[in-house]
Amino acid sequence: MLSKAETQGLGGFVRLLPAERMMLVFIAIVGLLAVTLALVMQRQVNWPPFLGGYVATVALAMIGGYVRQVKSAPRVGLALVGAGIFTGFTAVSSIFIFALFPLANPLIDPLLLNIDAALGYHWPGLIAWLADYPTLAQGLGYVYHSSLIQILLTIVLLATLSRDLDLHRFLLVGIVTLILAVAIWWTVPSIGPSAFQQIPEAHRLATGLYYSPAYGEFLRTLVEVGPRQISPEVITGVVAFPSYHMIMALMVVWFTRGTLAFLPAALVNTAMIPATLSHGGHHLVDLIAGLAVFTLGVWIANRLIRAEPQT
Repeated sequence: MLSKAETQGLGGFVRLLPAERMMLVFIAIVGLLAVTLALVMQRQVNWPPFLGGYVATVALAMIGGYVRQVKSAPRVGLALVGAGIFTGFTAVSSIFIFALFPLANPLIDPLLLNIDAALGYHWPGLIAWLADYPTLAQGLGYVYHSSLIQILLTIVLLATLSRDLDLHRFLLVGIVTLILAVAIWWTVPSIGPSAFQQIPEAHRLATGLYYSPAYGEFLRTLVEVGPRQISPEVITGVVAFPSYHMIMALMVVWFTRGTLAFLPAALVNTAMIPATLSHGGHHLVDLIAGLAVFTLGVWIANRLIRAEPQT
């Protein structure tokens, strides 16, 4: 006979853990706020692709809860629900962020460029050096674009190892830090050095960068007038300070501690530092701010999701 705790969910067929329910409810609230903000601000939104993300979230969560309860496959269930939480928050946050455009406050990039200079960092100088090593530059490009894949692989890894607590904290850190990063960026917005510093076209081509001066102008247009329509094809990384790329790299390394994946994760995400800097979407100080936000996010997650007392 199933206990009362085991029969929670849809007719006893779907069982979600308390931390999962908390995050899914939070995603639903943020999703409602995102839709409300877009409608109130009269933003044009290509709704079907985003609604597909919402549906995928619910489907993954329900399937995960089902295989956990009925099929007695807790690890598979943990991975599916975790993936649903990740995809769900990604979908709702994209609409929310782009509904905030155009931004009311002036960009702080000139200040951040001055801070970078004081720290001895100069983006065009880094690109000039990388142009002499195109293979290295292209390798850093692959590292830069691996962040989302690393997040999904970490979800699967922690679920496979039955590290429920670590997985739930990992997901919550991702949610909390993105909220903090967007709040900071909206208050003191920045879009990175590519919109303010020029690099020779030959250097851009040699390094394979897509953060060109023209792309920098596109970001400035987003800031000043906003997108004509919020749609997946215009969704791009806009939160510069603090760097969410840095936060994701730290998340993967921190939560793979004690596993065989830790060393390769540490090596890849050490390379994420120059990879993030080279693409021109971030100042050096953005990465430092990302470290601070990540630390705060871990502190918050550890207090919201506590370990079960040992018996």
